[in-house]
Amino acid sequence: MMNIKVFPLFATIAAITLAASPLAAFAQPPFAEELNLTAEQQAQLEQIRDNKHSQIEQILTPEQQEQFQQLREQRQRHRQGMRALNLTETQRNQMREIHQSAREQMRDVLTEEQQEQIRQMRGNRRGRRRMGRPNQPQ
Repeated sequence: MMNIKVFPLFATIAAITLAASPLAAFAQPPFAEELNLTAEQQAQLEQIRDNKHSQIEQILTPEQQEQFQQLREQRQRHRQGMRALNLTETQRNQMREIHQSAREQMRDVLTEEQQEQIRQMRGNRRGRRRMGRPNQPQ
């Protein structure tokens, strides 16, 4: 019964993460090249990501912090990792706010053209995921 109630919260966190993941991941070489990020933009985005991770660690218990560090080192999918952390509702809400703030800060670093490229990449990625799933509305 509890899993059913918790699922929408995890789905929300996953949606936030998926929405942010193109922004969080594009400082890596393939996206940086596609978006033609300047060195300054890359540094700013890296700083935003570091701040986000620090803020997340501050809301976690010591045990959760250890798990979070392991997940980051393993680069485990965020959705799976969030389940393993067993977050409280308060922590989930705080996590949502941290991700939203980081996403907004990252958007502010990008030009309008780069933001449009991100939207297109996100749309392309969603389209590819749907093509591989039967009975999925398109």
